[in-house]
Amino acid sequence: MSLKIYAVGDIMLGEQPLCNNFGVSSVVKRRGTNYLFDNVRFLFNGGDIVFGNLECSIMSEDSDKEKWPKFFCADPGVIEGLKNAKFNVLSVANNHIMENKDILFQNTVQLLRNNNMHPVGIANEIEIINLKGYKIAFLAYSFIEDNIPNSSYNKIHSEDPILQDIKKIRSGVDLVIISIHWGFEYVPYPSPDQIRIGRTLIDTGADIIFGGHPHVTQSYEVYKNRPIFYSLGNFIFDHTYIPTTQESFIAEITIDDGSLDSVKVNIIPVMADEKDYQPKLVRSPKAEASIKHLDTIRSTFENRSLSDYEESIGDYHFLYSGYKRSAKRNMRVQFVKNFYRYSFPITFGIIKRYLGKKRECNSKSLSGL
Repeated sequence: MSLKIYAVGDIMLGEQPLCNNFGVSSVVKRRGTNYLFDNVRFLFNGGDIVFGNLECSIMSEDSDKEKWPKFFCADPGVIEGLKNAKFNVLSVANNHIMENKDILFQNTVQLLRNNNMHPVGIANEIEIINLKGYKIAFLAYSFIEDNIPNSSYNKIHSEDPILQDIKKIRSGVDLVIISIHWGFEYVPYPSPDQIRIGRTLIDTGADIIFGGHPHVTQSYEVYKNRPIFYSLGNFIFDHTYIPTTQESFIAEITIDDGSLDSVKVNIIPVMADEKDYQPKLVRSPKAEASIKHLDTIRSTFENRSLSDYEESIGDYHFLYSGYKRSAKRNMRVQFVKNFYRYSFPITFGIIKRYLGKKRECNSKSLSGL
């Protein structure tokens, strides 16, 4: 029996400071969450698993909305939108999920469970899903530091915990799917460390890897007949003032007759609207151009040794610094263009968060912050 999996990138249904009062949550208030998924719902109807990385917490119906910070936090009504779009597995292992305290993280987990969606990436938990005769282990982790102690999700600093979990459950399941929050922001090429870790996970027993966090796509490779998606990009996120974050893709994976030797991968390019953040399927000839771009990046590492890739990519940190500078210019333009919209506390917070001196990240090899 065949299994159809759809996977998208980062889903942020609240808003971030640079889009205060005109971010995703504002669109949800005006049009409803269903609107955001109108162009892709028909596609997901055919999926057995529809997966995304949920990069915000969700308030409960009785939350005091005035008490909680506005950022990276969604209205409880978004649950209906996710459910109607057929999402049934969502990662909660990322660096924004706990920005609004553990109480809202736990509320988010419970809301997902109450609506028959599997939250994956909860600390020290492995989700086992029984579906169409398959026993599927779904694991999720984040390498990205959020400076929150005692996080309730799987925050890691090396691949060792993932390797241990794979070895623990591999013999008892048919399929091991892993979501990883990793990489450097805005760089369309995965880092050598991402490739090394991704391949090591496959060697240890993982079957499919979904990556997120860079806000842009980083293509994918099929390694030992197992797909590694280094970054699926932003699916819904009010980051669109940085043009490269508007493009992402949906990964469509078909496993025929229970055999991973017959895995098929199809790439479906997506473009988010700059103003209302709604993802739309890209039509020809732009779709072909998007896939060609992904294939060009893919060719730099697929079926090549890690040393060959490192030699071809050069100094990765230098590459990252160039993309980061470009993104920060877009941030400054966004701030100046919308300065009149922000209150003084928001303006001060934006300056501190985006334009001030950033601390060195604890994880130099895998974090883009």
